[in-house]
Amino acid sequence: MKFRPITQKDYAKVLELDKKVYPTDNPVTSEIIQQWYQRNPEFGIVFENRGKINGMCIAIPLNKKGWKKLINGKLAEGELNSKTIFDNSRDKEIGIHIYHIEKFDDTREFHKESLTNINFIINKLRETNPKLKIIGFSALAVTSCGIGLFYNKFNCRERKFINDEHILRINNKLETFKTNSQKELEDKLNQGYEYLNRCKMLVLYPNEPSVVWNYLK
Repeated sequence: MKFRPITQKDYAKVLELDKKVYPTDNPVTSEIIQQWYQRNPEFGIVFENRGKINGMCIAIPLNKKGWKKLINGKLAEGELNSKTIFDNSRDKEIGIHIYHIEKFDDTREFHKESLTNINFIINKLRETNPKLKIIGFSALAVTSCGIGLFYNKFNCRERKFINDEHILRINNKLETFKTNSQKELEDKLNQGYEYLNRCKMLVLYPNEPSVVWNYLK
């Protein structure tokens, strides 16, 4: 499977895919994605086969300050900008945040392909930045599949920041509902909403066991 860096023509597709599973009031925009990849577009991995896109692993390379703020709930994905993005000419530490990962065919173990390619990208950066260190790996998991991958497969965990957004469905339409109140949730369910799952900011550190570190060296 071949892969290439994200380009502007891919932005609409990325936003469409994410909106289907995470209808937030603070959405990422094409302008924000442009800031994510102003220096290293290769982290927006687009997999292709014979000119057809068959998968995406949209990773955001963050500097230490930006990554810490994100995983602690001080910044949302839609608030990540050029000030929080990793700069290989200056930064010796990088946090990898997965914004969206999805395959569009029957490729098995797509996560291994994604991690292998992220590791390739990191090693290329080390050619001019040999002391570069990965300080962590994270994702905002908003679906049962995402939680299964990052929590069960990758051993990522929630930390101090506990996201209070819940994904509900009514009339085949998803909604994000923010609450810490059981009564408010029950009111929604009594209105006919179906409860799917709570969103989770899942985080992994290098000193913790995970198959992720078999790929990200």
